Amino acid sequence: ITTANYPDVNMPSYNENRGTIFFFISFMLFAFFYVMNLVLAVAVNAYDESIEERKSSRAKLSKDLLSEAFTLLDHKDENSISRDSIMHVMTILNQDIPEILRLSGEEKSIIFGFLDKDGDNTISRHEFLEFGTVFLLKLEKKSDYATFVETRLPSISRSHFYQTLCKSVKSIRFESSVDIVLVLNASIVAAQDYPMLAGQDVSQDPSYQNGYMDTVYEKAETIFTVLYVIEAMLKIMVNGWKHYIETPRNCYDFFITILVVLASAYVYYPNAYNNHAIIEFVVMARVLRLGRLLFRMKRFRLFGLISLEIIPAATSVFMVLLFIGYFFSSLGMLLYGGIITRDPHNPVSQSLLEADDFVDGNYWANNFNDMFSGMNVLFNWLVVNNWTTQTSGMEHALSGGGHVTGSKWLVRLFFFSFYLLGVIGISNVITSFIINAFFQQLQTIEHRQGPDEVIEGEALIRGSRAVFESSLVTGTDTGLRNTVFYAHIRPKHMDVELDERAALRRLFSRSSTASSDNNSISAGPQNQVQAEPTVSL
Repeated sequence: ITTANYPDVNMPSYNENRGTIFFFISFMLFAFFYVMNLVLAVAVNAYDESIEERKSSRAKLSKDLLSEAFTLLDHKDENSISRDSIMHVMTILNQDIPEILRLSGEEKSIIFGFLDKDGDNTISRHEFLEFGTVFLLKLEKKSDYATFVETRLPSISRSHFYQTLCKSVKSIRFESSVDIVLVLNASIVAAQDYPMLAGQDVSQDPSYQNGYMDTVYEKAETIFTVLYVIEAMLKIMVNGWKHYIETPRNCYDFFITILVVLASAYVYYPNAYNNHAIIEFVVMARVLRLGRLLFRMKRFRLFGLISLEIIPAATSVFMVLLFIGYFFSSLGMLLYGGIITRDPHNPVSQSLLEADDFVDGNYWANNFNDMFSGMNVLFNWLVVNNWTTQTSGMEHALSGGGHVTGSKWLVRLFFFSFYLLGVIGISNVITSFIINAFFQQLQTIEHRQGPDEVIEGEALIRGSRAVFESSLVTGTDTGLRNTVFYAHIRPKHMDVELDERAALRRLFSRSSTASSDNNSISAGPQNQVQAEPTVSL
């Protein structure tokens, strides 16, 4: 059923009688194609149900705790909390809760405006139930994204030349030009490294050791490096440093570009080190930027965006798998530590020589003699690849060494236990998590990439960020003037599913009834997305 030894297991009987193949085929059709997929379907369904139950329990817990906190703060039984009390609560939370970002006076006033939907300068019980959600907000002034030219050289920033330059750098043509340069760079790298990839010895080539740019390839790489430096400088100048580093792709490009510049300076500057190989290694990493060509296709772009969201959230699931691996590796060291050996004075080594597949495959390092080797064996078993070879070696070692720890059946029981728990159990949980998270994030990203929305005439939601003027928030006068803010909302914990755009839409709505249900966020006429506050009193 693991398919690791199929069709080897049925070949002896099949060679004797061709009709036996129907027995094995019927077993594989039922056990592998039906039962195993049925187990996966049950695991996916159970995981989805547990996610819904977790959402419901978190929402109920959050509502209960916030209701209790409201009762404690409303000590006069007025069914409302004053502005001063809310401000004091924010100050205390800033001091005692490390998850909450430090809030300035302006940010506290804006957050109070989000809570005070009716503009009466007090917070009712329904409004207070949004308290956890507003602390997921990250507020940033639009002025923080101003470029160096805009802040220090305003006259130049308003010039026709600079405005034309900005449009050019932000245009698709500019990115297409960068793509063309990347393709040319990759071609040069392929031509330069072909002798090495073909197996030729280039270590004795003096051009690789003299520390001078005396080959066409080295001069071309220097030109490409200059072009990438110019690209980074233009993007930083036009978009601003803060906006530039918000994109993971820009961070990678900038890191590789700086690394190539430093490596080139170190190699070509007169010193004792003049090996050009260090530059080649960094340049090969730069060629990975060609991946951006794939992301021009919508499906690949969605794949990348969803992966960035799923992988951090999968940490807890993989930690469970690591715990199981650690447990079985520790148990394997207790039961089978030292039985795999090539010591000629140890009788076990003679028994191991009878395990032909184990010896022919050089599986000697696959053992439970230490924790690292044991974890490697378990990983091999996890992917169900050649597990019979591994177990045969352990069975021969146990049968020939006079060990009291058991026989070959103990080895098979050990493997079978890990197969049930690790392969069928946790692997299906990981698959269920990825399927659930994929469709959840796909829905979130599609909402995030929707058209711009104007909410209550106060905020413009673009992508997962809202732009608003801070003097009036949901009808509440904040006391701030002529300050434009960006509002971005994200959960503090990776296992919380949240539609940021829908959450912003609800926060900027002035209707208190729209927020009375703390768990439903309207994501459109046909979608209801669950949101969960992660900060509760």
